[in-house]
Amino acid sequence: MKVAYAGEPGAFGEMAARMLPGAEPVACPSFAAVFEAVLGGAAERGVVPLHNSRAGMVEEVVRILARSPLQVSERVAVRVRQALLALPGVRLEDIRRVASHPQALAQCSRFLEPRRWELVERGTTSGAARQLSEDRDASCAVIASAATASIYGLALLAEGIEDDPENTTRFAVLRRVG
Repeated sequence: MKVAYAGEPGAFGEMAARMLPGAEPVACPSFAAVFEAVLGGAAERGVVPLHNSRAGMVEEVVRILARSPLQVSERVAVRVRQALLALPGVRLEDIRRVASHPQALAQCSRFLEPRRWELVERGTTSGAARQLSEDRDASCAVIASAATASIYGLALLAEGIEDDPENTTRFAVLRRVG
């Protein structure tokens, strides 16, 4: 069963998709694209984040869901462990900017605030990792899952940087009605 999720390989959405029996995860460029994939039949199911225990509701998803004819068939919870990733050889003192999805930046505020780095919002955590691997910017780091480090050839600088040690995101499983 094809299950659409937002982001690149290594995304927390991919982890949620893999929790469904027989799932074949399908990456989509945005939350809206997940809804479109399910509506258009490119995927039988979709997973989108609804709520994070630390950062709250994912407003973009809630807005799309309110207008969508898709049905939430179930919910799955993913334990979210955030990591700071950079290009190999980059040290913490080399970093000037940190890029990630706004929810991930919010989930790691205690780690980020004292460092006074410029925070750059990206569409997804895994997308931020992919972009860093392409841009090769040694002054930038990203917040994403540790799994994305090996996928995109990045180095793990810090793990478990989320504020809440029980940080969990609840994902809605979407399906067409009927």
